[in-house]
Amino acid sequence: MARETIRVLLVDDNADYRTRLAKALRLQPGFEVVGAGASGREGVQLAGTLRPDVILMDGRMAELDGFSAAGAILREAPGTKIFILTAYASALDRAKASERGLRGILVKDQPVAEIVETIRRNAVPAG
Repeated sequence: MARETIRVLLVDDNADYRTRLAKALRLQPGFEVVGAGASGREGVQLAGTLRPDVILMDGRMAELDGFSAAGAILREAPGTKIFILTAYASALDRAKASERGLRGILVKDQPVAEIVETIRRNAVPAG
């Protein structure tokens, strides 16, 4: 049985990182980047409109941090798989992600292959 495409929304206030990651994910078989946002508020809005399978969201952003935005998204769409993006995965960040029902923490300087594998292991759509 063929695996469905994993629809990804990227939310990060660093435009360069967001663009690089989107380009890298678009090259991966079975991945579709459906949108990108620059703030937690924008991420909540886009998640409601686009209904992605997976959201990769920066943990620390102005307006609304990624952890708070993730909580708002999960209240509306509890099946969404959300990973927090961070420069350094602290124990506090891991605990916050776990407490909020997020899929985990991804470190921004991880190789794309590791990010892709983590998403595939934890967020493959049913089918």
